[in-house]
Amino acid sequence: MNRHLIDLTKRFSFGVNLDDYWRYAGTKAPKSIIIPHLLTVALPDTSFRQDLGKTVSGVPSIEAANLTLTKTLSNAKVDYVRCWFPWNLFEPTITPVELLDQLLETSYPRWPMDPLVTALTSHGISIVPVLASGYHRMLPKGLRVDQNPELYIKRASIHTRLLVRRYKDRIKSWQIENEPNWWIRHFAAGWRSGLSWLRLPGFRERLLQALHDSVRAEDPQSKIIVNLEGDARHLDPLKYARFCDILGLDFYPNYEVSSPINLSIFRISSKVGKEAGRPVIISETGYPSGPRILGHSRRKQAEYVRRSCREAFHIDTVNGVGMWRYADSAWKSFPFQENYFGLMDSNGNPKPSWGEYSDVILNLK
Repeated sequence: MNRHLIDLTKRFSFGVNLDDYWRYAGTKAPKSIIIPHLLTVALPDTSFRQDLGKTVSGVPSIEAANLTLTKTLSNAKVDYVRCWFPWNLFEPTITPVELLDQLLETSYPRWPMDPLVTALTSHGISIVPVLASGYHRMLPKGLRVDQNPELYIKRASIHTRLLVRRYKDRIKSWQIENEPNWWIRHFAAGWRSGLSWLRLPGFRERLLQALHDSVRAEDPQSKIIVNLEGDARHLDPLKYARFCDILGLDFYPNYEVSSPINLSIFRISSKVGKEAGRPVIISETGYPSGPRILGHSRRKQAEYVRRSCREAFHIDTVNGVGMWRYADSAWKSFPFQENYFGLMDSNGNPKPSWGEYSDVILNLK
């Protein structure tokens, strides 16, 4: 089996999450989320010199960014990258209703994630795209879920089919939506907008089923992932198992309280896997290196990375772990911890946690 077609159901894999997809697609960063939420501004993300038209040592900046990323991950023996594939990168403005069926039969005119997919998979690194996430900063302009929820589901289905069709020869694992058991928290943080995410009866199930069926229609052999916020009180894994082949769990036990580092929550992975009858991966876990006022630090982040990887590796039902996230960026989110999870800083310099991650991969593989 080619390494870029890793089966996450059959081996333990180490991954990283890319949040700053724009660096590798050559597009502008979205507007940052700053409190109060009514105030959003576009912050420059020049630390990686990703402005269109610029070059780094004579190499186009997009190519340089992807080559640097690929080399860094390859040297650390990272198996896979989990990354947003934002809807609005491919469809900046909503397609008129009368042209939807025609869109399904043709294709998007632009594919800005091609450089990243090519760079990673050609160097033996798998990629796990997150499809059709309903974060409002990732939706096509003019698309509002509350205007017509059923039409939203149809649009999301077509979008998903087009992406799987494009990349199915190189990508075999797809995550549909993001943390469907945590949408109320996303709404509260300003990441999603529209009451349909909160209380429209059956909307969540219909959307997940449609996305599942769309992936299956284009590539019946691929693996579908649904990830859940693992810190929630009630996971109800059986509710989501029917929509996926793999259940992902996201753990942030030190999100609000910096000390002590307590990984006991990871043990729920065994219970979830047995109840759902599905393999489990830890899709996201991480520890912020700041802000200091909350007690977070780079030293504690490095300790968390080392201990969390070892904890996950020794749980029989867990097949992989993905560290959140690869690098910080100028793009700002809320709560403020969100801006410190990178194993690299916003200038591409490794924090101590990157060294710990590289070492633990080497020691456990």
